[in-house]
Amino acid sequence: MQRILTLFLVWVTMACSPPNDDRPDNLIPADQMARILTEIHMAESRISRLSLASTDSANMAYKHLEKKIFTKFKVDTAAYTNSYVYYSSHPREMEAIYKRVTDNLKKKIDTKKPARS
Repeated sequence: MQRILTLFLVWVTMACSPPNDDRPDNLIPADQMARILTEIHMAESRISRLSLASTDSANMAYKHLEKKIFTKFKVDTAAYTNSYVYYSSHPREMEAIYKRVTDNLKKKIDTKKPARS
């Protein structure tokens, strides 16, 4: 949860700064970025539910999951960071990405709910 708040604050800060129109060479496409962020938020949720006693343990566990996510999507930390900074400086694009993330998370929640009889 704390990581989500931190990401949100970074996003707000970047949204308030003048836009940088220089697209990084390694910019992750918006649809893929939405899928990555969906997985990132799910990983954060998993770690927070573990209730690890040590923040260091939680950070290590998160970094492990984050590495698996980046491997799954064939991106590296630099591409992710550059893309996140770019989209953060373009609020409309970031808003559209997070709309997809929200929709993706809702779908995942709905598929895990037991069917009512």
